[in-house]
Amino acid sequence: MPGAARPPLVLGDLTYYQIRADVDEQVAPRVRPGMKAVGYLKGDTTQPIPLEFVRIEPFIIPKTSLTGGSIERVDTRVLQVIYRCPREENTPLYVGQQLDLYLEEQPCE
Repeated sequence: MPGAARPPLVLGDLTYYQIRADVDEQVAPRVRPGMKAVGYLKGDTTQPIPLEFVRIEPFIIPKTSLTGGSIERVDTRVLQVIYRCPREENTPLYVGQQLDLYLEEQPCE
C-alpha cells in the first residue's frame, strides 16, 4: 500500500483507556465496588484524570511488576481494580503508560 498511513489491522477500541490498579492484599478489604478514583501521569500532579469504576477482579493474585525495592516482599499479592477514562486529545496518555492512582475511601457509617 504505497502512501498508506493506517495499519492494515487495528485491535481494540481506543475510545476509552482501561486502567488496571494493583491494590496490596493488606488494603484489599477496604476496597468497595464503585469507589471514586483519580489518576495522575507519573511525576505530574497538575492534571488530575477522573476515572470511572468498571469492576473488581475477584481474585488476589501474585504481583507481577516488582520494583526491586529493598522493602518489597517477593510474595506480594494484589487485588486488581479496573477503571477507565475517555481518550481526550488534550491528555497526553498512551497505552501501556503507568499512572499514580488514588482511591477515595468512603467514611464508615
